Formats: sequence, C-alpha cells, structure tokens
Amino acid sequence: MIIDYTFLLLAVILLWFPRQWLRFGRAAARRLRWWSRSRRRSVPAAVREPGDTRLKASEEFSKPRNYIDFFRALLGGLLMVGNSAWAIEPAIRVDPAATLDGQVGAILGWLRMALLLVAVLIQFVRYENRFTLYAPIFFLGGLGIALCGLHAGVLAILVVWVMNASLPLTPASFLSVYVLMVFMLGLLFRGAADANVIFAGTVSLLPVVISLLSRRSLAVFTKRSK
Repeated sequence: MIIDYTFLLLAVILLWFPRQWLRFGRAAARRLRWWSRSRRRSVPAAVREPGDTRLKASEEFSKPRNYIDFFRALLGGLLMVGNSAWAIEPAIRVDPAATLDGQVGAILGWLRMALLLVAVLIQFVRYENRFTLYAPIFFLGGLGIALCGLHAGVLAILVVWVMNASLPLTPASFLSVYVLMVFMLGLLFRGAADANVIFAGTVSLLPVVISLLSRRSLAVFTKRSK
C-alpha cells in the first residue's frame, strides 16, 4: 500500500474544512477599500417570502463561497480517488509492485469512501445552538465530477440547473434530481461496475434521506447580516 501523506493531508483539509469557517476572513476583507466600494455599488437582493426555500440561480451563483465549495470538493475528491485520464494518482493506493490482492484494494476503496462520507456530513450538518441541515449543492457538484468523471458530472449539473430555471426547486428536490442525473450519467459513461458512481449517487442522496428521517427541511446557505 502506498500513502502519499502530503496529498492525503491536503485532500482531508480541503474536504473536511467546514464552510462556516470561511466567515473568519470576511472581517479582514471588509477593511479593503475595494470591498467597501463594491458593497456601496451592489444591488440589494430580492426579498424572499417567508418559508420560500426554492433555489434561485441568480442568488446561488453570486455567492463566492459556493465556488470555493465546488473547487475544493473537486480537487479534494481527485486527490482522494485519483483520475487516470488526468494522470492523477490517488493519495492512498495499492503498490503495483506488490502482489495483487483484491481484498486490500477493497479495503482501500472503503477507506476512501469513509473519508468522503465524513466530508459530506461535515458540510451539511451544522450545529449553531441547534442542529441545522444544509444542502451542500456546489460541494456535491464538485465531488460528483471527481467521482463520476468530467462529462457525467458537468452534464448532471447543467441538466438540473436548467430544470431549476424553468421550475425553481427546493433544496431536497434539487438534490433528488441531481442524484438521479449523476447516477444515470455516471453509469452511462463509466459503467455499472464503477463503485465511485454508486457511491456518488448514494452520498449525494444522504442529505435528503437524513432530512426526511429527522423531519427537518434542508436549508440553503445564506449570507449572514452584520
């Protein structure tokens, strides 16, 4: 077994970094003059009606932290599982010079999945005086590309956002459609025997399942007011 500790540590940091920690840099950023000027020129966001949790592309794609979530999940996922087409080796892999053992390969696969599962749990379960469930849509989008490949992952994201543009979906509905698309497209491009595709569909559905079992609605990440 080969473990690249540098890449493994980098992958764990990227994947396990809680989104709410990104707030700590906002105070420093607000001291910059360009930040204050951009805030004065900014257009106030549309006011939502109480209880309206439907996703709006104009709002979601205007949040910088969504892009950070997407790319850190993509890079962390690639470092964790690798990608032969992009010449990226997994941080944990079987030594090709050693005697091949299917059991060792299976154990390593389960270990990678466990690390990714913990990452998803950290991103959508948050405790702030009480437990709140969030829909890590962009994080799961980046992870889907890492696990299912560029074509399947990007197409799944495009299809679900096009559907959302015609009929705005709630976070749970959005993730349910995304799970279906990334699973079907992943099987189409990677084959039914690819464990990463099956795991991508399962872990993306996890927030929806836990939301239903706990009877708590999935929330969207919002900017906290000063």
